[in-house]
Amino acid sequence: MNRGSRATGPGAAVAVAFAFAVAFALGGAACTSVGDDPGPAVPVQPGTIYAQMCARCHGPDGHGDPEIKKTMPNVRDFADPTFQAQVGYEQLGRVIMAGKGQMPAFGAALSTPKIQALSGYVKRLGKGTATH
Repeated sequence: MNRGSRATGPGAAVAVAFAFAVAFALGGAACTSVGDDPGPAVPVQPGTIYAQMCARCHGPDGHGDPEIKKTMPNVRDFADPTFQAQVGYEQLGRVIMAGKGQMPAFGAALSTPKIQALSGYVKRLGKGTATH
């Protein structure tokens, strides 16, 4: 191999890509400031999410806020036996994600795991077995 020649082929391309990836990762780490660090992941309890995003309309117990029901009579009562029998976790998750009727969509605000946890909480709340 000549001193001035360069390696070519798939192995060389992989090596160059790896070198760029490492340089980018190291360079990016050096540029982050403490202000950009979101900190450690903190688990959020579905009861907390419910209290912050749902209770205003659906009430703290899931029966629907009486004042809201005056202007929005179709607010879901999670303890309704028909609701409990007909609505599954996946369907409930889709409604939380996309909204329905006057209920806003929360898909942009909540991750899929949080939506799944919240749908389970709502089902338990309707059965009277949810705990914060």
